[in-house]
Amino acid sequence: MLCPSCGNLLQKISVTTNQGGRFDVDHCGYCGGTWFDPYEINRIPFHEVVTLANITVQTYKKYPKLKVHLCPNDHLPLEPFKGDAVPSGVRLLWCKKCLGIWATQKDLWEFKKHQEDSLSAYDIGTKFFPKLSVIFIPALTFLFLLASTFTTIFTLQQEKEARIFAESRISNLVTAIIKPDTVTISFTTSIPLISSISYGKSSLEIQEIMVSSSPSQSHNVIISSLKPDTDYIFRLNLTDTTGKTSSSDLKIFSTR
Repeated sequence: MLCPSCGNLLQKISVTTNQGGRFDVDHCGYCGGTWFDPYEINRIPFHEVVTLANITVQTYKKYPKLKVHLCPNDHLPLEPFKGDAVPSGVRLLWCKKCLGIWATQKDLWEFKKHQEDSLSAYDIGTKFFPKLSVIFIPALTFLFLLASTFTTIFTLQQEKEARIFAESRISNLVTAIIKPDTVTISFTTSIPLISSISYGKSSLEIQEIMVSSSPSQSHNVIISSLKPDTDYIFRLNLTDTTGKTSSSDLKIFSTR
């Protein structure tokens, strides 16, 4: 895997979470940037960010910065990641296909420092009720984490099964550009199903439109008012006669 910023080889570095778990990140020892698979950037603690900074090689050789940052996995152009959790002045890049995130050493430092400060502010708030926090908060936190973990695992398993079901029913998927701002998407299903499509320029700008309002095996929709020369992510949503809904894997269409 190549560094999106300077083109050097990324190295796998094992890091430890605050809970003792371990996972690997892909780190560039030359420019100091780090590639995270989905959700990993939220798991890495601040002290491990400091460790990554310390192992970055200080070389006298200057490597030119790449004009286009490409995903190390899919080699697609990375785009700025925006969200309420990202503080002003911090620039994270993400891949819309694999959902990985690239962070330079400086931006990763600022992002994790912001998270640490937010947690510290919460801890200060609990000092107003010291006895309550000592007795009840650890127990409540444990129960909350236990319930959240179970819910997350159960939800992820359901989503995985639903995607497998949807993908097994879909075939002959075709996307075509009609005009610079208009595309058509057609596909067939192995059984008659109601269908819709969810699409947007990013996961933060998703909208849904109906494709087939009654059960059908042939599905076709025209999407207009799009931005020319732009990539869009989308999912196909299927509903059977019992009302059970499933969605396909994340896909991409383009107006290029």
